[in-house]
Amino acid sequence: MKIFIVAGEPSGDIHAAKLMNKLKEINPNISFFGIGGKNMEQEGLKSIIPIEKISVVGFVEVIKKLLLFLKLKKQCQQIMLKENVDCFIPVDYPGFNIKLSKFAKQNNIPVFYYIAPQVWAWGKRRWQKMQNIITKLFVVFPFEEKYFLERNIDAKYVGHPLLLNPIFNAKKELELQYNSENNLIAFFPGSRNHEVIKNISLFAKTAQIIHKTNPNFKFGFAVSDNVNANIFDILKKYNFSYKLFNNSNELMLKARFGIVKVGTTTLEAALLNMNMLVAYKTTFTHYWIGKKLINLNFVALPNILANKEIVTEYIQKFATPKILSDAVLDFISDEHKCNKQKEEYDNIKKILIDSKTNIAEEILKYL
Repeated sequence: MKIFIVAGEPSGDIHAAKLMNKLKEINPNISFFGIGGKNMEQEGLKSIIPIEKISVVGFVEVIKKLLLFLKLKKQCQQIMLKENVDCFIPVDYPGFNIKLSKFAKQNNIPVFYYIAPQVWAWGKRRWQKMQNIITKLFVVFPFEEKYFLERNIDAKYVGHPLLLNPIFNAKKELELQYNSENNLIAFFPGSRNHEVIKNISLFAKTAQIIHKTNPNFKFGFAVSDNVNANIFDILKKYNFSYKLFNNSNELMLKARFGIVKVGTTTLEAALLNMNMLVAYKTTFTHYWIGKKLINLNFVALPNILANKEIVTEYIQKFATPKILSDAVLDFISDEHKCNKQKEEYDNIKKILIDSKTNIAEEILKYL
């Protein structure tokens, strides 16, 4: 059996690799083609291109690499036909994967889309591009199943892949283990180089102000495997004490409070009970375009799921070192506020009910 699979982001690489592993458990004789990172490569994928080269965020960044994406799309199409693949599994990454899904459908290749594009956030009827090209859509948020079914897209809620991580079940034991560092403030600047470059100075200056206010605080910075660690050398010019953490979940469990960039990290932090605020700052062009397109009241996933503000969001002009540092110091000095946020986290966990659906079984049963 031959499967074409594409993930274009670090989180997608992790989730796709787990799916590949489950597929091989059922059928060891599967060959994987497509695009992915080191996790997918460990499961047997020979990636066409390093995932770092296509893991971009923002309209301007995509335009800069437009020729690369056009060439890559053609290359994927050629491999699909040459290898006569049995199915295509796109994992999130909609800008590229929806176009490839359309090609697969036109050539009678079943499409099993895992982790739905967040068209409910972007509005403008983008869901129409998905109609009639997807064989089965596996969604990771409960409300998505109803949303897509109402639009005649065959969707099934399969539980969020974060729930499969054993760390969330062993959380209480780990909290006891890591609770010693009660003066640790954590920063999560992103999983892509350009994200970290954009956020690191803002976060460092925020830490500097907190340090001047209270020198007893220590600081931890999450360093993704996909990021060049040399970017963090900028921290050396500041005079506060800090530590780099390659395991972001460990940092969440150790930290008293965290400042988190927009993305899946906000949901991880909520599942691990870390008090936090969300900060997001981008170029004026990117922000202006996004403001026109985004059809949501919130940008942090815990807030989206709860449909109310659980985590305060500091966006664009409100994401300054002074505002962020004041917010951190105010929050951690208010025990009631800290406890209230964690109570809301418990409700998020109830919303993300687990699912016993075996995606690999469903795909192979269909084939």
